[in-house]
Amino acid sequence: MSWTMLVLVGLAVMSAIRIVTQWRKVARPKDDDWDARFISQLRKAGIAPFEAHPVDFFFDLPTEQACQDVAAVLEPEGYVVDSRAEADTGRYSLHATFSMRLIVDEMKALTLRFRALAEEQGGKYDGWAVGSGKPRSVR
Repeated sequence: MSWTMLVLVGLAVMSAIRIVTQWRKVARPKDDDWDARFISQLRKAGIAPFEAHPVDFFFDLPTEQACQDVAAVLEPEGYVVDSRAEADTGRYSLHATFSMRLIVDEMKALTLRFRALAEEQGGKYDGWAVGSGKPRSVR
């Protein structure tokens, strides 16, 4: 009888530990912030975020006119824009480059802005990457 009780107490303790562990995972705020995680990874890779870097922004748009409309918004702000038709999908890919520092709050704001801009044109914003080129201007 004492062994049975000992086993039951052990199982109860293990169950309680499991419940507490799972509860902490649920209660912990999730960091679903892609921009912040990406900048953190770039820092670990040796990229200095407070220096200007050419940043490439990518859009998937439905028409050539949508590309022209997005370009008309970005080019006056200093972005270098190019677009091309994607033969396999019939859609258009727009690429915009701008040299800037990699500040988390600024990148988050650009992500929100570019998502809305792409959605206005019936497209989507595909994110950004650090390019390899000489900085032209700094934001």
